[in-house]
Amino acid sequence: MAYVALYRKWRPQDFDNLVGQEHISLTLKNAITTGKIAHAYLFAGPRGTGKTSTAKILAKALNCQQGPTVNPCNNCSNCDKITAGTSMDVFEIDAASNRGIDEIRELRETVKFAPVDGRYKVYIIDEVHMLTTEAFNALLKTLEEPPAHVVFVLATTEPHKIPATIHSRCQRYDFRRIATKEIEQRLASVATQSNLKVDGEALRLIAVQADGGMRDALSILDQCATLDSGDTITAEHVRQLLGLIGHEWVWQLMDAIAERDAHTVLLKLDELICLGKDVRQFLLEMALHARSLMLYKAAPSIDTIEVYSEDRKILAAQSAKFSHQELVKMLEVLHHAANETKWAAEPRIAVEMALITLCRREAGSDVAGLLERVAALEAKLASLTISSTGVNPSVSARHAVPVQPPVGEPSSPVIQQPREGQPAQTTPVVRPSVPETKAAPGEVLAAQPEQEGATPTTDLKEVWTAVLKELLAHGKRSVHACVMQGHLAALTDKQATVRFAATFPKERTEKDDYRAIVEKTLAQISGHQVRLICALDSDTPTVKPSVPANPAQPASEALTEDELNHPVIKQAQMMFGGKVVKIDD
Repeated sequence: MAYVALYRKWRPQDFDNLVGQEHISLTLKNAITTGKIAHAYLFAGPRGTGKTSTAKILAKALNCQQGPTVNPCNNCSNCDKITAGTSMDVFEIDAASNRGIDEIRELRETVKFAPVDGRYKVYIIDEVHMLTTEAFNALLKTLEEPPAHVVFVLATTEPHKIPATIHSRCQRYDFRRIATKEIEQRLASVATQSNLKVDGEALRLIAVQADGGMRDALSILDQCATLDSGDTITAEHVRQLLGLIGHEWVWQLMDAIAERDAHTVLLKLDELICLGKDVRQFLLEMALHARSLMLYKAAPSIDTIEVYSEDRKILAAQSAKFSHQELVKMLEVLHHAANETKWAAEPRIAVEMALITLCRREAGSDVAGLLERVAALEAKLASLTISSTGVNPSVSARHAVPVQPPVGEPSSPVIQQPREGQPAQTTPVVRPSVPETKAAPGEVLAAQPEQEGATPTTDLKEVWTAVLKELLAHGKRSVHACVMQGHLAALTDKQATVRFAATFPKERTEKDDYRAIVEKTLAQISGHQVRLICALDSDTPTVKPSVPANPAQPASEALTEDELNHPVIKQAQMMFGGKVVKIDD
């Protein structure tokens, strides 16, 4: 007789042997006992978790000569035919190869006929999500109201691809991944009954690599038995078969990463590649071990979650060498590198980049370390402040108001008003020198009251020229075109007065947007935060110097009425104000 694979030979034949799906077997047994058998079931779950096996057990429970019963005898002709796949009443359809509307139409024609041997005709449609939209639509009516002797069982690994109209006509059962311990116990039972000698560590390693699928676990065990028949199957055999790296290699590499020893890490990686190990598998095992360290560091007493490394001494020793943030960053780097190796032209480069990045990680990158470094820097800054200036360090530097003196101007200390509970501070404030102003011959100077902090006329021109240049330098051409029509008449520590000859530029400069730009520029030039005051030359009378008449100079001719009433001149007067003066060439 031909050899039968272990996953076929040890397929469960009743509900009691169904591993890891107690919630489903209990529900189906109760439905059979009470006679509440649905006309359509939807079995959804990962591969190798028992969907098709449960469908065949359900078919035997319904058609057993002793039934319907929750415990099919597996000895009658009906049970034997269903087990062998030769029953005329149980149809197992592969939807991946029979996915068209023609196959579904044929199925609709066959459901009319009565069962041949049993009580029910059971249609098991595997991978039902592969059916086309037209095929699903053709199945809808038959699935909703089939004959009384028909039961549909739809199995799929991707239930989200099934239309909602199909979902609503079926009872859905979700199969879960089988726990590692349950797989390990089932493997031990199969190995004992199959006369296979397997180490406990090998069984656990196979169960972990099966990723919750019993069929995968039995296939790996079958392959390991073929690898070295007659001897005991060890963990080394499993690693050799699956291309695994091994705990010892992972532990040594993790120790080298903890010591930031890039030299050792690269040498170990080269040895693994020379041994024919897959670099992506290496990254995945490193990530699993990093996860074990992270979980142990977070909850050392936890033992219900499956981890890559069960040696708690190793976990305790290596987890102490890393912070939580370092382990999280390590997992991110390893997962990113594992994804890169899928598409990289040279996967080894991606692995080497990841390992060197882990070895050159910054020390104390966690939040606690950063807080300690910030506290140390603040203490050092406070000590430097005391030694250099003697100022009380309790006064925060952010409360100081810096004043920028003009280049070449001397500065004198001015006492600032301190906040409540703080000592006074001294800040240099610019006090420009006032040059002596003398009257020119024939010129009368107006007597003005002296103001504290006032700027002389000579300096006012320089400041205003600098303001205009600054506006042009920063691209404020529209502001410059408006402001240049005025002149700086007075400047103190608190305000600046700009006089205009026309109304329009004065009113436009007083707007909030232009005012803010001019005040900011004045503050940069003068070193003081001043408030801008705009005025017309006619607002305040000024004393003009008396100039003796020169009889040799002829007077300008007055403008005629036609010139004064010209539309252009009238429009200019309306916009800018002022008076019209004739200029002779």
